[in-house]
Amino acid sequence: MSKLRKTIQSIAEKAGVSASTVSRVFSGTGKISPETVQRVLQISAEMGYRPRKYVKKDEVQETGNICLLSSRFHNIINNTFYSQIVAGVEAILRAHNYQLIFKMLTGNAQDDLTTIESLVANKEVDGIILVGYEVDLSLIVRAKERGKPLVLVDHDAWEMDIDCVVNDNVVGARRIVNHLIELGHERIAFIGGPLSHVSLDERYIGYKQALKQAGIPKIQKLITFCTPFFGVDDGHRATTEMLRTVKEPPTAIFAASDALAFGVIKAIQDHGCCVPEDISVVGFDDEEMSRHFTVPLTTVRVHKQEMGIEAGKRLIEIIKGEVTKPVKIVLSTEVVVRKSTAEPPKARRVC
Repeated sequence: MSKLRKTIQSIAEKAGVSASTVSRVFSGTGKISPETVQRVLQISAEMGYRPRKYVKKDEVQETGNICLLSSRFHNIINNTFYSQIVAGVEAILRAHNYQLIFKMLTGNAQDDLTTIESLVANKEVDGIILVGYEVDLSLIVRAKERGKPLVLVDHDAWEMDIDCVVNDNVVGARRIVNHLIELGHERIAFIGGPLSHVSLDERYIGYKQALKQAGIPKIQKLITFCTPFFGVDDGHRATTEMLRTVKEPPTAIFAASDALAFGVIKAIQDHGCCVPEDISVVGFDDEEMSRHFTVPLTTVRVHKQEMGIEAGKRLIEIIKGEVTKPVKIVLSTEVVVRKSTAEPPKARRVC
């Protein structure tokens, strides 16, 4: 048990409340009576501990350093989606005279716990921006309980009273599938990634909603999830297997990311079919390559740099003590129509 958790447990016992109540008092979240808050703070002060939330602004010594924390599964420099988020974070922090420090999580529970504990206890960083989804929620809660300013990007833990910046994935997915439906498609396949990724799960939800609203039955054989990775090769393998095994192939495929969509298009072409003449393909993210691919991709535009900017702005507000409760910032998405979609073929040719 960490030193802080022992402290919380001791305070809880003396105050006659649960450890979770003490944690909520420290973080300023949840509905707790003023009497309980006062009792917990008085006991914690007697024990020599004062939560950051209750430290006066003029007593806080800022370092000017912000830690950007990410899973090792995200190469945030080479991955264009995340690198643009980082560019947005860096731009807004630089404008406010903050410096960005990078830290990676390994996926090993004990190592990651050590990293989190070190960061939240570290007086060399003023706050943390966590990018991506492959992080144990208990680690995020640990950081929150310690009172270190924290904002999540592309990860939703708002129900746990943690600030986050996300995309409107459900609406974006619904709109891109509606685009296919409006063209006349009914056999619309879905190729996604692990549903543990909140954004990918929401895109699958949007796909199902669009089909249901149009009265189009969901065909399980036309739904595939690539896990644990969802890159170009994964999209290629999933599409190749689908075209090999289904008797009647789809007339359109919704790939839950542009990277998957690139693999989908290549697999369709390798199978002897044409995009969009035989099968239409849509993606999600509007990566740089989408407009330059062999078949320019119809996709959903995500404002990646804006995600980073909003996350940075929010973290600065938290550090400055200018906010009172967590918020979930949801950025809009938009459909970008290019050359990878068309009406379904009048007659299915063997390809």
